[in-house]
This record gives sequence, structure tokens and C-alpha cells, in this order.
Amino acid sequence: MGIRPRKAKELLLTGDSLDADEAYRLGMVSKVFPLDQLEEKTLEFARRIAERPTMAALLIKDSVNAAADAMGFTEALRHAFHVHELGHAHWAAYNENRYPVGLPPEVEDWRNAKPSKIARRDEP
Repeated sequence: MGIRPRKAKELLLTGDSLDADEAYRLGMVSKVFPLDQLEEKTLEFARRIAERPTMAALLIKDSVNAAADAMGFTEALRHAFHVHELGHAHWAAYNENRYPVGLPPEVEDWRNAKPSKIARRDEP
């Protein structure tokens, strides 16, 4: 099972990093090797894959990808790219001091607002 949406949001919103063990536990990587054996074990693993018949490997990859697509992967990827484009558009508007789409000119820019003050019963 892949990473759950809640954990994905946590990682994306906080920018936290993961160690190899947590990435493995979350299903983000399929193997974890000790650092002192990393190169040896990685090459050994890659050789095992490379020794398989090419056509069989291509068909396996295609079948797994098709199954993932059927579960919404393609739509999720399309949406992620759309959000990526929106992020770039917003960043450009922000840096060029333009209002992002949908913010009417009569709405006060929150970046120029007065500091907030604690509401008290004895003050209006």
C-alpha cells in the first residue's frame, strides 16, 4: 500500500524529511540497504532486474502501470500538474505585485493590514 493522503499532506505542508526506514515503512521505497553496503547491494539488485528478459520486464511494467492508472493514478498526476501550474501562476503574480486571480481590487491586501488585536469586552 502506498503513502496515505494524510501523511502525504503532512510531509508536503511541513517539508519534513524522512529517513530510509520511514520511507520503507510508508511504501515509498522497496529496499533499504546499510550505508556500508549501499553500492554493492544496489548494483546486485539492479543486476537481478537487468538479467530478466527485456520484453517480459516491459510487459510487467506496463501491466502494473495500467493497474495503477485504473486506480486513479493518471488523474492524480494530472491534478498534481494542474496544482503545480497554479502555484507558478500565483508565485509570478505575487512577485510582480499583481493580485492573484479572484481577488477584487476593493478587498484590502492582508499583507498591508494593521496588526490584529485581542478582542476585549470593555473595548469596542
